[in-house]
Amino acid sequence: MVTSIRGPRGNRRTRKSITTVWLRAELVAVVVAAFCYCNTLFNDFCDDGVPIVERNPKVNDAGQWSEIWTTDYWSDTKDATPNRDLLYRPVSLSSYRLVAFVDRAVRDPGDSAGPSPFFHLLLNVLLHALNSALVARLCRHMGGSDAAALVAGAVFATLPIHTEVINNVVGRADLLATLGVVGAILAHRRSMVRTTDWSIVQWRVVAGLAAFIAMGSKESGVAVIPAVILLDNYWYRPWRAASRDRPWWSRRSLFRFAYLIVPAAVYLALRYYALEGQLHQKPALTKTVNVLVDAPSWQHVLGVIQLWGMYWAKTVWPQILCVNYSINTIRLATSVFDPHVMLGIGVSIGLLIASVLAWRKGRRSVAYLSAAIVITYAATSNAWILIQVFFAERIWYLPSAGVAVLVGLAVLRLKWRPVWCLAGAAIVFVMTERCWQRNAEWKDNKTLYAATYEVHRRAVGALRLYGQSLVEQGQVERGIELLKRAIDIDLGFVDAHRSLGQAYLLIEDYENALRHLQIANMQVPEHPPTVQALAFVSDKVCIQHDAEVQALRVEAEKNPLDAAAEVALIRKLVQLARTDEALARLRARQGQFGDSPGWQYEYAVTLVLLDRRDEAIARYARCLELAPTDVDLRVELASLLLERREGDDLDRAWELTARAMELAPEAPSVLGCRAELLALRGDLQAAGALYQRAIERLPPDSDAWRQFRERAAALGQ
Repeated sequence: MVTSIRGPRGNRRTRKSITTVWLRAELVAVVVAAFCYCNTLFNDFCDDGVPIVERNPKVNDAGQWSEIWTTDYWSDTKDATPNRDLLYRPVSLSSYRLVAFVDRAVRDPGDSAGPSPFFHLLLNVLLHALNSALVARLCRHMGGSDAAALVAGAVFATLPIHTEVINNVVGRADLLATLGVVGAILAHRRSMVRTTDWSIVQWRVVAGLAAFIAMGSKESGVAVIPAVILLDNYWYRPWRAASRDRPWWSRRSLFRFAYLIVPAAVYLALRYYALEGQLHQKPALTKTVNVLVDAPSWQHVLGVIQLWGMYWAKTVWPQILCVNYSINTIRLATSVFDPHVMLGIGVSIGLLIASVLAWRKGRRSVAYLSAAIVITYAATSNAWILIQVFFAERIWYLPSAGVAVLVGLAVLRLKWRPVWCLAGAAIVFVMTERCWQRNAEWKDNKTLYAATYEVHRRAVGALRLYGQSLVEQGQVERGIELLKRAIDIDLGFVDAHRSLGQAYLLIEDYENALRHLQIANMQVPEHPPTVQALAFVSDKVCIQHDAEVQALRVEAEKNPLDAAAEVALIRKLVQLARTDEALARLRARQGQFGDSPGWQYEYAVTLVLLDRRDEAIARYARCLELAPTDVDLRVELASLLLERREGDDLDRAWELTARAMELAPEAPSVLGCRAELLALRGDLQAAGALYQRAIERLPPDSDAWRQFRERAAALGQ
C-alpha cells in the first residue's frame, strides 16, 4: 500500500508520485544549472577572490580557525583597505578554508604551486545547482504544478545575472546565504506538517542551522527571520480554516518561531565580539563606489527606485554584465521619466495589482513572493543605509529566487501548448549561451578587466582595474594613461593614485611617483605598501634635489628673520615628502612668523598632507583672516569643508564661494567649486552650466580642463 499525504493546498498526493516529481523537476534544475556553468571550472581566481581566498592567511595557513570566527571578513586585507566595510561572514570563510584543505590533500606533496581555484569553483557550481533544486521545490510548495516547478528551477539555474556569483569564488557568500534562507523556509514547512513532537523538533533544528548558515554567510541572510515568519502565516492558514483553531498570530504561534532566537543570538554575539564591540560600522563612502553619496533627498528616492528597476531590467535583458559599476557607469536619475525609474515604478505597481487579484481568488502565493522579494532585497537597496556599492549583480541572487518562483507560477495561467515548450526551451538555451559567454570573461583578471573596460570605457572603476592590469602585464605606458583618466574623473580616488604611483615607480619616474603616492598617503595614512614606496621614492628624489635643498637651507639660516626664505625651504621639503621635518620647522617658527599669510598657508598645506584636516581648516581660516581677498584661499578652504561635511561645513563653503564669485566671477577654480556645491543641492543643470563656463576659460587638454570636462559629463552635461 502506498501511503498518502496532504500537499500544501490540501490536495492528496502519493509518496510515489512526489518522488517521481522530484526526479523530474528538481533533478532537471540541477542538471541545467551544472550544464550552464560547466565552462567555468578551469577559470582562475579573479577580483575579490584573490585577496579573500588565494592570498588570505585565514584560508590557507595553519591554525587560523579561531581567526575566522573572531575577526571581520576583510581583516587580512586591512592594509590595502583600511576604510573597509566591517563585514562578518565566518561561514563563508570556513567554506573557503575547508575547500583549501581538500585542495592540499589531493595535490602532489611535491607540488609547490599556490592554491587552485578548481575545487572552489566546483563547489560554487554545486551549490548553485542545489539552490536551483530548492527553488523548484519551493515553487511546488507554493502551489505550483510539476511544470511550474520545472520552469522555476530552470529559470533560476540559467539567469545570466547570476554569473558574477558563481564565477567569483567569493560569490559563495551569496550562494550559502540563499541556501540557508530557502532551506530554512522548507525545513520550517516540514516541521509544520509533522505529527510527532520529536519529528517537529528535528526539522526545527534543521531550520535553525539553515538560518545560522544564512546569517553567517552574508549580512543579507538576516532576511531569513521575517521570510520564515511571513511564510508560516501563508502555510498556517489552511490548517486554521480546517480545524477552526485559534488565530495564526497568538501566544501559541510564538513557540513556532522561538527556535530562530538561538541562531540569531549566537550570530549577533559572535559578530559583536569580532567587530570589537559594534554590530555595524558605516564605511567611508565616496561617489566612486556609490553614486548616491551626497545626493539630495529627492534624488536619493529616485535613485532607489532606479536601482530597483535596473535589477529587473538586468534580469530580463542581461546584454551587459560587469564586475564593477562606478562613476560614469551609472548616471543617477534626475527625473521620474528616467527609463529605469519608470520600470521600477511599473514593476511595483504590477506586483501590487497581481497580488491583490490573486489574493481575491484565494491564491496568496503571489502576495507572499512579492513581499519576500522586497524583504530579501531591502538590506542592500540603499533605501536606509548606503552600502559599499550602488549596483552589483551579485546582490540580486537571493531575491531572484522569489522572482523565479513567480515566473514558475505564471505558467499555471497558460494553457498547455507545444509552442510554449519550444519557446521555453529556446529561452533557456539563449540564457545558457549568455552565461557561457560571461563565464569565459572570468577566465582571469586580465580577461575580466579587459571585458569590464570594453563595456564601460569611461567608468572610473573600469579604468583603474584595467589600467592596473595593463601595468602588471608590462604595458606600463598604456596603463598609466588609463589610471590618469580615472583620476581626472575622481581626484580623490585613492586606489588610482596608489596604482599610478607604483606604475611611475616601475619606469623610474620618481617625481610623478612621489606626487601620487603622497596624495594616496594623505587620503589613507599608514598604508604600509604606500608608506614603504613613498619613503623609497622620497629618498631618490631628495638625492636629485639635495643641492637645491641645501641652498635653501643656507639661505634660511643666513636670514633667520626672512619669512619668505623659510617658506621656500618648507615648501621644498613638502614637495619631497619630508613633511615631518617641514612640520617641525613650522612649529619652531610659529611665534616668529605666525602673522604671515604665506606662513599660515604652508602650515595648512603641510597639515593636509599629514591628514590632519581639522587643524588644516583652522589654519586656512586664520590665513583668510590675514588675506581676506585671496580667492584661491577661499576655494581651497571651501574644498576642505566639502570633504569634511560636518555641522555647518556646507553652509560655510557656500558663503566662501559666494564671496569668491564676487571677487573673481570667471575664475575656473571658483566656478568649479561653486558647481560642486550646486550639485550637492540637487541643481545639476546649474552645476553643469558653471562647469561649462570654467571649461571655456581653461587651456584645452590641460589637467584642469580634462577634470572639469569629466565632472561635467558625470553631471549629465
